[in-house]
Amino acid sequence: MQLYPYQQRVKDLILNGKSVVLQAPTGSGKTRAALAPFIEGFFDRPATAPRKCVYVTPMRVLANQFYAEYHRLAESYYLRHGKLLDVRIQTGEQPDDRRFEGNLIFCTVDQFLSSYLMMPYSLPYRLANVNAGAFTGAYLVFDEFHLFDPEAALPTILYVLQQLKGLAPVMLMTATFSGDMLQALANLLHPAEIVTLSADEIIAINTRGNKPARQRVWQVADTNLQAAVVLAAHRHASMVICNTVRRARELYLDLKQQAPAGTEIILLHSQFLPADRRWIEERLRKLLGIGAPREQANLIVVATQVVEVGVDISVEILHTELAPPASLIQRAGRCARYPGETGTVIVYPVDRYIPYAFKNDDLLKQEMDSALAWLKERSGQVLDFTDEQALVNAVSTPRDRQVIGNIQADRQNRQSNIHRCLEGFREGASRLLVRDVDSRTLLIHHEPDQLLASPYDAVGLNIPLYSLRSMVKEWLQRPIDVPWRVRRLDESEAGDRLENNRTLYRWVDVQDGHDLEAAALIVVHPALAGYSEQEGFLPNVGHLPFLSTLPPATTLIDRTTFGLRVEPYRDHIQRVLQAFTDLALPELRFAAHALERIAGWQQGSVLCAAWLACLLHDVGKLSVGWQQWAHAYQQAIGQPVNQTVALAHTTFDRQNPTHAQAERQVSQHYQRPRHAAEGALAVAHVLAKALPHQELVKATLTAIARHHAPFVQDCQSFKLVDNAKNVIKDTLQFLPKDVICQVNPDMLWQQVDTGQVSQFADLLTRPSDRYGWIAYSLLARALRRADQRGTEMGHARATP
Repeated sequence: MQLYPYQQRVKDLILNGKSVVLQAPTGSGKTRAALAPFIEGFFDRPATAPRKCVYVTPMRVLANQFYAEYHRLAESYYLRHGKLLDVRIQTGEQPDDRRFEGNLIFCTVDQFLSSYLMMPYSLPYRLANVNAGAFTGAYLVFDEFHLFDPEAALPTILYVLQQLKGLAPVMLMTATFSGDMLQALANLLHPAEIVTLSADEIIAINTRGNKPARQRVWQVADTNLQAAVVLAAHRHASMVICNTVRRARELYLDLKQQAPAGTEIILLHSQFLPADRRWIEERLRKLLGIGAPREQANLIVVATQVVEVGVDISVEILHTELAPPASLIQRAGRCARYPGETGTVIVYPVDRYIPYAFKNDDLLKQEMDSALAWLKERSGQVLDFTDEQALVNAVSTPRDRQVIGNIQADRQNRQSNIHRCLEGFREGASRLLVRDVDSRTLLIHHEPDQLLASPYDAVGLNIPLYSLRSMVKEWLQRPIDVPWRVRRLDESEAGDRLENNRTLYRWVDVQDGHDLEAAALIVVHPALAGYSEQEGFLPNVGHLPFLSTLPPATTLIDRTTFGLRVEPYRDHIQRVLQAFTDLALPELRFAAHALERIAGWQQGSVLCAAWLACLLHDVGKLSVGWQQWAHAYQQAIGQPVNQTVALAHTTFDRQNPTHAQAERQVSQHYQRPRHAAEGALAVAHVLAKALPHQELVKATLTAIARHHAPFVQDCQSFKLVDNAKNVIKDTLQFLPKDVICQVNPDMLWQQVDTGQVSQFADLLTRPSDRYGWIAYSLLARALRRADQRGTEMGHARATP
C-alpha cells in the first residue's frame, strides 16, 4: 500500500539519519509512518541502518495492538521472502522480552525507562545493568508523547535522548501538543524536523475510500456522570470513560442493576489479568471494530484511560469524565472513528481531579477547567482536528510552557537523581524519574513462599501506588483472622557481595504504606482480596478462587536456578567467547560503530573492548583463594578435580542437601572470595595497554567488575595462582587474530594487598564521561548476555 505524502516525508528524513517530531490526527497512520523507514532499512540497508527499533508507548493496550499487528506482518513477510524480523513485546502484563533482545520491540514507557536507569521492573536486582545498553544505536519511537508524565517520564526521556543523540534517529509522535511544545521538543533534540499535516492531507485521509468525513458533535453536561443519564442516551453502542478504576467499577455495577434486559455491559480497566483483558479487547473489536454491525448491537462499555489509545473500536455515543484536553481528544477518537460515521461526545464535570492532578497541581486543574469552559461555549458543535488543535493551543499552552520551563530549570537536579539511580540508589526513583502515578505488581497467594523460585514470573496485577497505599491501610486494619496480611519481596540477600549466580528472595511483612516505596512485588492474602473475570481485581472481596501462579519452569526468567556442573576455566572462557560471537556480537556491531563515530574513537575499538571483556571477565577466579575454595568444595561432594586444573564453576544442585552441607563445611576453612571487581583490577594494566581510549578502558573495567553485582564499588585483596598468566595465554586462541596481538598477560597485577585496593578504587566506578557511560552500558550488556549463555552451555555439557 502506498504511503501517504507525510509518511513518505517522515521516511526520507529517518533514512537520512534525521530525528522527527510528528503531529498527526488519530487514525492517520502514525505507526506506519514511524516503522516504514525502520523496516526498509533493516532489510535493504543492513550495514547503515539500526538493527533494533524500540517502540515506546504510554499504555500497555497500545503496545499490545501494535505487537499483534506487526507480529502477523513479520510472519507473513518471512513466509513470502524468507527474511526474519523478530517482533516482540515487553510490558508489565506481557513481559515476553525482558532483556530487549528482539529486532522490533513494543514496550511501555516504564519498561523502557526503568531498564535504562538500571532498575528494570521485570528483572531481578542482580541483572540491573543488562538492559541499558539495548537502546544504544537503536531507532527509538515514542508514540502518543503527550501522554507521558510531564513531571517524571517526559524530562527523563529527554535526558536519555540527549545522552544517545547522534547514535540513531529518534521519532516523537503526538496528536495533541501545543505549537510551543512541538518547537521545544525539536530544539531539545536538535537537529530534529517537525512534521505536520496540511488541511488537505487530513481531509484526504479522513475521506479515504470515497466516504464522507467523520463527524463528532461535542456536548458538555451540567451534572456528574451517572448511570441513568447513560441509559437515557443509549441506542446501540455506547462507551463510558471514567478517570479511576474505582469509579468505573461503581458505574458498571449501577448500569448492570438499572439496564433493561438484553443490554450487555462490559467493564475494561487496567486491573485485569492479561489473558482476560485481551479477551475483552478482542470481543470489543469484534462487536465495535471496523466493519462490525454496530447498528445491531446493544452494548455499553465502561472503561478507564486504557481505551484512550490502541483500542480500534467506534461507538455512537461516548460519555467521558473531564480530563486534560489531550486525553479528551484521545477518548473522542473512540467515537465516530471511521470515515462516514457520525457520533456524539459528552463531557461531564468532576468533583475530584485524580489521577491527573493532586493537591499541588493547580495549573493542571486550571487547564481541565478551562477545557470544560472552552467546550461549553461550543457545546452542540461539530469539532474536527483543526478545532481540537485550537482547544489544545488555547488551554494547554500555559502548562506546556511551565513544563518546558521546569524541564530546563530542573536539569541539574534531575541529572543528579539519574546518576544516583545509575549507582544503585533506587529509593523514590520510580516516582521522580518514571511516573508519578507509579505502580507495583500485586500477587494473591496464601503461601507465597511457593512463588520464590522466580517471583518476577508470577501472574499478578499492576496497581497504582497511590491506590495500593489505601488498600494496604484497609487490609492491615480489617477485622479478619489470618496468619499474615500483606508482604513485600525482599532482595537484600541478593546484593552486590554475592557472586554465586543464585538469587535469594524472601517475603517481609508490610507494616504500613511506606514499605511499598522500595518494593517491586507485593503479595496479599487471598482472604483479603480477590479477582473476578468480569470485574478484575477486587480489593474488598476475599476467598475467591484465583491465586497467582508460576508458568512452566522452562519459561522462568531466573535461568540460574538450574543445577551447576564443574567446569574448567579454559572451557568456560571458550564458551563465553562463542556465545558472544553468536548472541551479543550481531546486536553490538551497529551500536559500536555508531559510538566510535560520534566519540571520535578508533574504528573497531569498542568491539575489541567487548572481546577483551569476555576473555578476561573471570580472571579473579584465578586467585589462590578462589581455586582453593573450588577444589575443596569438589572434594567435599565426592567429585574431586585434578589440582592443576583451574576451575571456573563448581557442581551445585539446590535440590541436593549434600551440596548445601558441603558448601557450609568448606566455608569453615575457606571463605569463598569474590572475583569480579578483583579480576578487573588484576587486568587493569592489560586493558590500559590494549585499548586506545581512557574512557573505553574504564568502561571495560567497570563492565568486568559489575558482571555479577551491578553496583559494586570495592574489591578485596587477592593473589593470583602462579600459572595465571599461562592459563590466560591458553585462552587467547579463542580470540580473533586482530585482537590477540593486543593482549599481554605479562602485565597482570599478580597480587594486590589491602592498601593497593583503595589506591585503585577509582577504576571500579561507573564512567562519568557520556561516551564512557554509553560504552559501559554496551559492554556490560554484551558481557552479561555472553556469560549467561556460555554458563548455560557449560552446565549442559561439562563433565567432572
